[in-house]
Amino acid sequence: MLYMKGFILHLFLLFVITNVNSQQLILNEKARDLYQSAKNFMNQKDYANAIMVYNQAVNIEPDNLFLRRELAFSYYMVQDLARAEYVIAPLLKLNDADEETFRLACNIYTKKKKIDDAESAINKGIKKFPHSGSLYAEKGNLLNSIKKYKSATEAWEEGVKMDPSYYMNYYYLAKVYSFTKKYLWAILYGETFINLESQSSNTQEIKKIVFESYKYMMAEINHLTLENKTDKFEKGKDFTDACMHVYSQLKNVVTGGIQTDNLIMLRTRFLMEWNKQYALQYPFALFDFQQRMIGNGFFDCYNRWLFGGLDNEKLYKQWAQKFAKNMNEFDIYLRSKKFKPLSNQYYQRS
Repeated sequence: MLYMKGFILHLFLLFVITNVNSQQLILNEKARDLYQSAKNFMNQKDYANAIMVYNQAVNIEPDNLFLRRELAFSYYMVQDLARAEYVIAPLLKLNDADEETFRLACNIYTKKKKIDDAESAINKGIKKFPHSGSLYAEKGNLLNSIKKYKSATEAWEEGVKMDPSYYMNYYYLAKVYSFTKKYLWAILYGETFINLESQSSNTQEIKKIVFESYKYMMAEINHLTLENKTDKFEKGKDFTDACMHVYSQLKNVVTGGIQTDNLIMLRTRFLMEWNKQYALQYPFALFDFQQRMIGNGFFDCYNRWLFGGLDNEKLYKQWAQKFAKNMNEFDIYLRSKKFKPLSNQYYQRS
């Protein structure tokens, strides 16, 4: 189960995370100029020139970890893995080795099929930065690549638990739980990812997973009703069963199949019942975020933004055109009122 699309995005972010503040790490003015030139070459995918200029910068500041790491990354991008390893390996022993250094080392060793070294690098990074969501994401990718799927899932879950604001762990987990038929968590993690990274190239992919997961989840609830197993979800036993208990009470809301309008009704009714039954017992930032949408009059626009194009793209475009003013106001609201998961609301169980 290899998520190459997300994996490539992850590697790209390793490079673009570098910003102007990084230049403050470079003491020599000439080296700073060379760094900017090398960075421009990288943006143009002119890796040969980038490597040459990074080498020149490193010669000026040979002890600069940041410049050496960027040089290693440049070698990695042209698959000169021997030189990439030669440059990155000594950096792992330095006291100022940062998260990106451990991530890059893990990628280089993985590409060289030195799995033990890759695991050692990423585990050392996590020990040093135990609240780094990006390192857990990388560890999950590594374990996933060697088909240790359960361990990969556990790594991504630990990333959510330790760094709830980091988005990529939600991305991987939404895909995992859709595949393993844990549809409630595919929905919750998927919608979380969409809100944390609403402009990502992966957003549309996850919107589809969330929409389809609602169908399969409600189909499962209806099947349990057919088998007289509606007591499967013990009322309030844990967060998952609490959610499923509420959804099982609302199965008739989507009679005739799920489409945008009745899904909006289902989600609205869910929040009403959740607030009555479980909100105090299981506070959850995503549900509070949705509730604020209702209070500000944007929940309809929000749900159509999530699902409308998947259900019926033609009707959605007609609706969006008719209510263009509402959608513009919603867009402003969504950008200004960013969703923020909270660290004390981790409810997933193994």
